[in-house]
Amino acid sequence: MDFRLLHFNCVRPLGSFTLENPYVVTFLSILPRIFADADQFEGLHYHEHGLRCPDQSWRTYKDAFPYPDDWRSPEVSTMAVWRSLEDLKAFTYNGRTHPPGMRRLGQEIDRSDGPGFVMWWARKGERFTLEDGFQRLQHLRRHGSSDHAFSLDQPALRPAVA
Repeated sequence: MDFRLLHFNCVRPLGSFTLENPYVVTFLSILPRIFADADQFEGLHYHEHGLRCPDQSWRTYKDAFPYPDDWRSPEVSTMAVWRSLEDLKAFTYNGRTHPPGMRRLGQEIDRSDGPGFVMWWARKGERFTLEDGFQRLQHLRRHGSSDHAFSLDQPALRPAVA
């Protein structure tokens, strides 16, 4: 297979991004278990995580705090490289930690910017940054699903091996 599926997702927590916000505390507490399961999942080749701040800078979870009081919450982001769409769905919907963890947090997300999840096919070995993923999401929000950036509702077919 010459192509891998990439996905980028981001959510912005409601409320302030502080360690007093129950969403933030819960989210940060479940991440290590989700990351450990992801590392063991055969169909997942790579995952990266970060916070996109309102000034368009990126932070890791380790350097998230102190977070400026006058900023809105960051875009809490993940980008991953999958063997297939079926593998992504298996981990997301049937995994041990991801489904229950995300259900716990689903009500505490600001969805006012539109979709928070985008996918695209890339040649094996092609590299992308979190900012690249964020820009693909912006493309999906502006133009809808296409081969460049697509949703789970309208996935693009894996390109033919050339």
